[in-house]
Amino acid sequence: MTMDILTVLLVPVAHEFGHWVAALLCGSRIHFRFQWGRLGPLPVPRWVWCWPVVSREKLRVICHAGFALELALVPFMTWAYQAAAIAHFLAYPWYAGENNDWKGVV
Repeated sequence: MTMDILTVLLVPVAHEFGHWVAALLCGSRIHFRFQWGRLGPLPVPRWVWCWPVVSREKLRVICHAGFALELALVPFMTWAYQAAAIAHFLAYPWYAGENNDWKGVV
């Protein structure tokens, strides 16, 4: 049970780490700040980052990298991580608000 909780906490860590590594590989740095999102009446804790000044293509890579790393780990992780990663991916558009990775992809 404790291991499942720790495994679920890897989901946001993997997600944000993906953004951070992609930004470094694109020659930039990003900094994170804590923010509350909302999923209906429920508050959702989250980390957000400010978009670096990079080309449109690099911004797309950085924006995609969060879910890319998070979901790339799914086949290698336990059911708890798998369920949490899929739930995160599906719920993201509903709680992300203005600080939304998908805005940089379009």
